[in-house]
Amino acid sequence: MNFKAFHLLLLIFVLFSCKNAPENYLETNTQTAQEDYFHTTTETLVSAHRGGSGIKNYPENALETIQYLHKQGISVFEIDLFQTSDREIMLFHDNHLERTTTGNGSLKGKSASDLLKLNLVDDFGNETSYKIPYLKDVLAWAKGKNAYLMLDFKDSAKYEDVIDLVREMDMQDQCVLISYSTGQAKKQHRLAPEMMISVSARNEKELNWILETEIPTDKMIAFTGTKLSPPALYKRLNELKIPAILGTLGNLDGRAAANKEHLYKEWADMGIQIIATDRPLDAYKALK
Repeated sequence: MNFKAFHLLLLIFVLFSCKNAPENYLETNTQTAQEDYFHTTTETLVSAHRGGSGIKNYPENALETIQYLHKQGISVFEIDLFQTSDREIMLFHDNHLERTTTGNGSLKGKSASDLLKLNLVDDFGNETSYKIPYLKDVLAWAKGKNAYLMLDFKDSAKYEDVIDLVREMDMQDQCVLISYSTGQAKKQHRLAPEMMISVSARNEKELNWILETEIPTDKMIAFTGTKLSPPALYKRLNELKIPAILGTLGNLDGRAAANKEHLYKEWADMGIQIIATDRPLDAYKALK
């Protein structure tokens, strides 16, 4: 066999092997850009709760707020998802409209066109010109940027529909599915084995429960709650190479706001890779 014929046969073999490789092999054996980011970053990341809150003229769960914070250096955004009566997936947290929009009454039964008639209101009661955003528009903006979305499902949001949209826009590497129980995490992993999941690990018991599932540890981010856990929990998560999230929203943010911004750095030094906060700019500055 001559040299050219040998290389032709080799090329055919490689192409045939790739074409016939099991789909789950490709998913589980290729490290994603997302895993690279969360697992190899050397800095403690700041996650903006509800896409960013407590910022004058920038409402929570608004694309414009996410864009503003991204320009300031924030790269991780926790956002709340719900589905309208016509099955559109949009960003919104509450069950009622009064607090964050110019509307009133229940969110239930509202269509996307109903909601687009409203303007978003910031945390200080200021009306803005911003609208309740579609998830597809937030995904389109984030695609290809250093921007990562942690997807929190409200009661109306179906896992399957959200995952289908994320896949349609090829954004699996930039989205994390949020679960609050082992059962939810297992279901999310069955539906989207290629995606990362935020799992509840507020104590050793919860961590052991999630470790007993089939979810690979390199697909996990561990939410350790909104109060400090024993140092041993963070140490164990670090040894397992599972990034740890501390939710400082609420009491811990309040402590830091009382002229104790250095606390964000102290918490990070305990072994926290992600700080989820209602004070993203303050936390980011303190960590820098």
